[in-house]
Amino acid sequence: MTKSSRRLLQPSRLLTLAILAGGAVLLWPTRELRSDNFVFYLPNARHVLPLEVIENTKYLPLLHVLNLVGKVGGLQERQNSVKVWFGSTQVELRLDQRKVRVDGSSINLSDPVRLSNGQWMVPVDFLTSVLPRLTHQVVEYQVGTNRIFIGDVKPSSFSVRLDQLPNGARLTVQFTDKVTVRTAASNGKWVMSLGERPVEPLEQSFQFQDPYVSELRFDDQDGVPKLILTPATGGLNFYPVLAEGGKILLADVLKPPPVVIQPPRLPEQPSTTPSGFPPPGVTEEIPAAPPGPPLPVVVLDAGHGGEDIGARSRDGVLEKDLAAQLVARVRLALLSTQKFRIVLTRTRDVNTSFDQREAAANVARAAFFLTFHASDLGVNSPRIAVFADQLASPPSPIPSEEPRRVFIPWPHVQQAHLDKSRELAQALQQQLAQIAGATVDPPGAAPVRTLRSVNAPAVAIEIGRLSPDAEAGPLTDPNLQQQIATAITQALVAFEGGKT
Repeated sequence: MTKSSRRLLQPSRLLTLAILAGGAVLLWPTRELRSDNFVFYLPNARHVLPLEVIENTKYLPLLHVLNLVGKVGGLQERQNSVKVWFGSTQVELRLDQRKVRVDGSSINLSDPVRLSNGQWMVPVDFLTSVLPRLTHQVVEYQVGTNRIFIGDVKPSSFSVRLDQLPNGARLTVQFTDKVTVRTAASNGKWVMSLGERPVEPLEQSFQFQDPYVSELRFDDQDGVPKLILTPATGGLNFYPVLAEGGKILLADVLKPPPVVIQPPRLPEQPSTTPSGFPPPGVTEEIPAAPPGPPLPVVVLDAGHGGEDIGARSRDGVLEKDLAAQLVARVRLALLSTQKFRIVLTRTRDVNTSFDQREAAANVARAAFFLTFHASDLGVNSPRIAVFADQLASPPSPIPSEEPRRVFIPWPHVQQAHLDKSRELAQALQQQLAQIAGATVDPPGAAPVRTLRSVNAPAVAIEIGRLSPDAEAGPLTDPNLQQQIATAITQALVAFEGGKT
């Protein structure tokens, strides 16, 4: 064997090397929340490769890269060069040279090819200058990042906004596509995993001059896209929620309320609820706060759900989704005051019955019940209306000679709260009327089925125009929805404090 060909590999060794190179991609340990990995996003998979920095340049192992996007069919090494057969294409690289030959054509890299621990290493720009010639696929790479998208991969992106709250801050992250969120605490930070969909951030990190939030950073170095929120100080509470069908993440960072010392409580009386539990599908949301005086319960009801989609706009916005978006924002706004406990009649896309919605309010001993809907309220958009109940067929009056009844039939229990419900509707209308650009109708009365059996002041809030003849853009505007949530919160705070 001559010196020039002494490193020509036998077919069996070629196969072993190719298998080892491919296996290393699968078995290489990933490292979370670090920046020394490179993520490859492909249409049906994602892979993580270790980066190596040589003379301030990022390098990747050549064979591992090629085995991610195809299969190495052959390899011929010499002392200072290597030839690789990738499908029907021959790639030739020389040690410490920038030039790469692909089937006889020359391509210049930004930095020379290196050898490290027996591996041929190529600078990251090999991915954009050579890889498209080999794979014949679209390659998207943003210079300076540690991720690449190969083939028909359409990553999501997002924008970030931070707003002040009376006792904290609200982070609003708006995504271009739906995401799912899983949260965890790690080293004094909150980590929000964004599901399986690839994400390409416009900025890697967002810095804030804020007493509650210091930084929001994107990280996917273990192959899982995530947002890492760093609080500016310790001892804060974190309340994240998804809205608009998973396209908006609302995260409140709040100062915990002061600890209130309570006198000893007397033993509670047994509950009169037969099972002691709320009906199926009802979820209670309680702010994480030290024990204190009992808080008034606000029950938020997102109308429709599941196969009951409600109204639909020309651009496909459904009433059930719009109602859920509003409930998510109102919930966060109310929690931020630390003056209320919140109960939701539905937290998923399910068709909750009228009886379940009403029972959720009555079992929780609601102080207020708000149900949210959308419909065609006329040509003006956005338009808001607030309704109290108007019983379709009020019960017959009780003759004066009959004994006074103690039990009120459920179908008519709201009748005992009609005056307070109308006052609540008036208070809400006054606050909503301050939203610039919105048309707000005077409070009205209607036989709203959801309100009929609620044993508390109860109103329906309806927004429009949601119609097959109109676009729903004005109603899905996050700024409008936040103003509605703020107005509702201010009205409830004032009403509960007796200031209306």
